[in-house]
Amino acid sequence: MKFPAKIIEQCQSALEGHQLEGFLTGAGNEDADIMLIGEAPGEKEAKTGEPFCGRSGKVLDSYLTALGLTRKDVYITSVVRSRPYKWGERRPKGEPVMKKINRKPTEQEIFAHAPLLDYQIATVRPRIIVCLGGVALKRLLGKQVKISMMHGNIQRSPVKRRENDAYQWSKATYDVCALYHPAAVFYNPSLREVIDEDLKVLKRGMDPA
Repeated sequence: MKFPAKIIEQCQSALEGHQLEGFLTGAGNEDADIMLIGEAPGEKEAKTGEPFCGRSGKVLDSYLTALGLTRKDVYITSVVRSRPYKWGERRPKGEPVMKKINRKPTEQEIFAHAPLLDYQIATVRPRIIVCLGGVALKRLLGKQVKISMMHGNIQRSPVKRRENDAYQWSKATYDVCALYHPAAVFYNPSLREVIDEDLKVLKRGMDPA
């Protein structure tokens, strides 16, 4: 998706000096009924420009398969467009090496990227928005919501969008569903059973009847 240059310039100028790299525009069907929103690109995504192309991408593809969908059927984007990183020590061969390590985006970074996500939601106009993880869920429904309480539920709701220097509720409403982020199964494999049940709920909710 092509963004207005003004929105990109606004975002980049607000984040000058932040430890961010790469820039993803999103991918998939811009007329899709379903939009998937992740957290931020990782190392591979920042290099390739393709969302969810690393290990978590294979898990996401399994989500789509369970829903009877492919990447061509949905639109995939993220709360933050660039990879947030920090420097940390790693010992891949026993010797200490300083490497860029993924980190969670800050509130400032999320807010600066907000007009980009708002533009995509307004352009695609999805019927269903799937928040992949807590960062995406809080960005759209507010800081008070928790993925542990919302996962597997679908609710009709407006979403948070940036208006000048604050978030406001959108006039449009969407069917919003939360799923655990695909990467969550790497840290907690037992979540896979929960996710499978949540996908069944989402699949039933995909039927407009």
